[in-house]
Amino acid sequence: MSTPLDSDEIRSARLATPGVAAVTHLNHAGSSLPSNQVLATQVNHLEREATIGGYEAARERSEDDARVYESIGRLIGAEPINIARVEHATAAWNAGFWSVPMQSGQRIVTARAAYGANAIGFLRAVEQRGVVVDVVPDDEHGQVDLEALADRLDHDVALVALTHVPTNGGLVNPAEAVGALTRRAGVPFLLDACQSVGQLDLDVARLGCDLLSATGRKYLRGPRGTGFLYASPSIVDRLVPAQPDHHGADWTSASTYALADGARRFEYWEYNHAAWLGLGVAVNEALALGLSRIEATVIERAEQLRDALTAAGFRVMDLGQRRCGIVTVDLPDARATQARLGAEGINASVTSASSTRYDAEARDLGDLLRLSVHYLTTTSEVESAVDALARLSAAR
Repeated sequence: MSTPLDSDEIRSARLATPGVAAVTHLNHAGSSLPSNQVLATQVNHLEREATIGGYEAARERSEDDARVYESIGRLIGAEPINIARVEHATAAWNAGFWSVPMQSGQRIVTARAAYGANAIGFLRAVEQRGVVVDVVPDDEHGQVDLEALADRLDHDVALVALTHVPTNGGLVNPAEAVGALTRRAGVPFLLDACQSVGQLDLDVARLGCDLLSATGRKYLRGPRGTGFLYASPSIVDRLVPAQPDHHGADWTSASTYALADGARRFEYWEYNHAAWLGLGVAVNEALALGLSRIEATVIERAEQLRDALTAAGFRVMDLGQRRCGIVTVDLPDARATQARLGAEGINASVTSASSTRYDAEARDLGDLLRLSVHYLTTTSEVESAVDALARLSAAR
């Protein structure tokens, strides 16, 4: 494990982040706080669009626009041509998922930690393509059971779709081990990394995934309405987007078209240029700090929070041998507590059964209070949040 960021580095990052002066933000897994530079990049481009026109402003920043792909490539160890720009993580996941060939009777193999949005995609594929959803059980640590997964990887598997970090806890599923199994079996592997990118040090070669979906608004500290899809060079030429347009494909004759090279086939012509440029700044800021050091800092702060919550008598619900910056607490009135914390300037979130039904039904979970830390989070913020929770619980 790398060395966490030091106090001076955290202080500098906080000084460059206007939101930390207004709130104690423990909802980084929902939407993190952007830096001044991310904000300024977006505002400046919007002002330029208003001044000279949207097409003209885009032309001025075309080289900067292209450099965003390069930055994302460095972030996850990929070539820029294998990165597609999309508007959010669900769009990225759907673009990858619906491009994978599936035949009636084949299986989609997933795990209990699957997101609600992804599960809806599975069910739609059951209706539309006649596939079968196969949910692998957890092992004794609460992560996907690798032995059970290996037993399921035979000729009738169309896809393994894994959520790296679930919405309802700090679990980090063993994606690298899953990737090793899928490579050996020759089965496509789609990794939902929307809550791991930006807080964990990711490398697609190490992960062994064929497709990876991500968002900008969470741990990358980028703008809302941004995301990306990675498609590996070994699979991308076999993938046909469900709904290409004349940017992702070239209209070659009145009756033919040719898909764009690499992952660009998944893109649409229109997008939010200001937000995409802002995402590039956010990625560069993360790269400058170092993802391995960000990961070490986030994990350190999350363990401090878990220890403090446990010492205060709260029940922490996180699973896994490896855990990250998302901490969930079982409370009888999670939504009311979230509102009371918000009134005191402490941002939290609530995760419900409908967002993670496989896991929620297996563990009989209701609403959970979710507190998600980042490298911006200080020890004093952790302590004050736990003190506030203890006070609110005592007042019930």
